[in-house]
Amino acid sequence: MQIVVITSWATDVSGGSGTAVFYHALIDGLAGRGHDIEVIAPNYDVSDYVSATLERFRFNTMLTYDPRIYRADVVIGFDFDGYGIDPAARPPLIASAHAVYGDVLRWEEGEIATMVKAQAYFDKVMMHNADVVTIGSHYAKQRLVDLYSVDPSKVKVIPHGMVTPRWLPLVEREPRQPNDHPIILSVGKMYPRKRTDILLRAVPLLLDKYPTLEVRIAGDGLMWEKYHQLAAELKIMDHVTFLGHVKDDAAFAREWRQADVFCHPSSQETFGFVYLEAMRLGKPIVAVKAGAAPEVVNGSGRLAEPENPEALAAELDFFLSSEAAREEYGGWAKIRAARYTHERMIDGYEKAIGQAMAIRMRI
Repeated sequence: MQIVVITSWATDVSGGSGTAVFYHALIDGLAGRGHDIEVIAPNYDVSDYVSATLERFRFNTMLTYDPRIYRADVVIGFDFDGYGIDPAARPPLIASAHAVYGDVLRWEEGEIATMVKAQAYFDKVMMHNADVVTIGSHYAKQRLVDLYSVDPSKVKVIPHGMVTPRWLPLVEREPRQPNDHPIILSVGKMYPRKRTDILLRAVPLLLDKYPTLEVRIAGDGLMWEKYHQLAAELKIMDHVTFLGHVKDDAAFAREWRQADVFCHPSSQETFGFVYLEAMRLGKPIVAVKAGAAPEVVNGSGRLAEPENPEALAAELDFFLSSEAAREEYGGWAKIRAARYTHERMIDGYEKAIGQAMAIRMRI
């Protein structure tokens, strides 16, 4: 089967994008099933969010003239990519939703909010135009239905499965060295909705009990300077290490190996690959009762009330104070991670492809 995959977002996983991780898992999985995959991915520089968004809009205006689309048996567009394809002439169309920009919007401000609002508009157009919409969690499906008035019957929840990244096997290749102080690891792009600021505000609440505590934050993004300023205002710079984007696989693996606790206080995830990575490694997880975390992490981690530094600090203390709890929850995390297989995800997409083709045949 000839499948065209369209994404104007970056496909380089080294940037820390969950959408990029999913993209590679999808095309590798479908190709492994014998499908002929053709990719339309311009890979713009996304470091300037405003410029990148405008380029993505321009790219979509030209898609309707791309002959590769009309030769395909089915087209899979990521988020709003594909909204401008001629509906009368196109093959079956699947919208693979990831960001849900209408949900992201509540966290943004200024010119970024303007760009996100525009993307939410075209997101809605794409979800209505597509024959089938796929999404990684029931939380995200409900947000699509509520925000975009999408027919829930056309939205298929397909939990993500992960192709093992290069760095992950390196975590257990070397023995873990004893830490001389407790370490909390946080990994993710510095977007407002990831709520790294809540973690920073929780740090002072832990210092009386853990005076040598260190929080190590891997990732960069829009909030880099603001988070540095916040750490300085809270007088915790001696307890926070901003790693930036960690490019070296061995160095990144070392961060995971040495972490006592993994914390990701994001209030908006449509799935959250980083949860799955932590679960695969058997790390004790502290997240919040928001987004897809409750259904992905479930009972394999501790969930605090969102937007609440005191509640987050209490859950972090639960793990920091007990090696037995860390080991117990880490074991549960590994067991739960086993259900999120790559093969199961590709099974779901092949089924969605069949559904899209059947719908198109009836039109």
